[in-house]
Amino acid sequence: MLNKLHIGFSRSVSIPERGCLFIDDEVPEVPRARIFDPRFDSFNPLANIDYKKAREIADVLYTLYPQGENTLTVRNGRRALMQELLHAKRLDQVKGDDEVQGLIGDILASPTLRKVLCTRTNFSFKPSSIILARINRADLGEFDALVLGLLLMSHFKGQLIVPDFGFYGREAHIGLIREKRLTAGVDFLGELPPKLRRAVLTIKDKEASGATYEDAVTLAQYERLVPNTNAFNDFVQAAMM
Repeated sequence: MLNKLHIGFSRSVSIPERGCLFIDDEVPEVPRARIFDPRFDSFNPLANIDYKKAREIADVLYTLYPQGENTLTVRNGRRALMQELLHAKRLDQVKGDDEVQGLIGDILASPTLRKVLCTRTNFSFKPSSIILARINRADLGEFDALVLGLLLMSHFKGQLIVPDFGFYGREAHIGLIREKRLTAGVDFLGELPPKLRRAVLTIKDKEASGATYEDAVTLAQYERLVPNTNAFNDFVQAAMM
């Protein structure tokens, strides 16, 4: 497994021949790949849940509802949700206080999310399989697509390929970089939260195509190139092409 970062509006993200989960609005044709389609498929995000997974799910679900700074109330809410996730077998069985019930209830108010997340599982996620998840925002809507993408990312244990990481990326995903299993694409670095932006810039394997000038300069600096030299200017120009 490996980390790779693609930056720019002209980027393209390839799919390896080994096992991975690819998440995007549309999926390419790949021999022997399995297609996850929320119109037909379902999975249980709480299957085999442990402390680490419960904390990650609680963290990413709370990002669906921006509440300003990391206040004590928000931290307590995430902690309460994490505890309830550990004791539930399915999302529709999560109990808890009014805040926890309200958050889960709002998610499961979507007929699509309730069907995908709370009916009998009919799709398996083996890390050795090439799985293409068609999470189309035009069909599903931004909210439903984001929920599914975030839960799929926490559920899969192998290499993750997310061409639109600017939409899905959360600080909780810094762990994927430490585990060396994230291939991410962004139009521009400013799409990412500051802490996550700094983390993706530590990825050694970076590829820029159609990058903004600001991002091209940032990448040149991370390559330790000296400003206003031929090497620096050539790097910036190539990244913007």
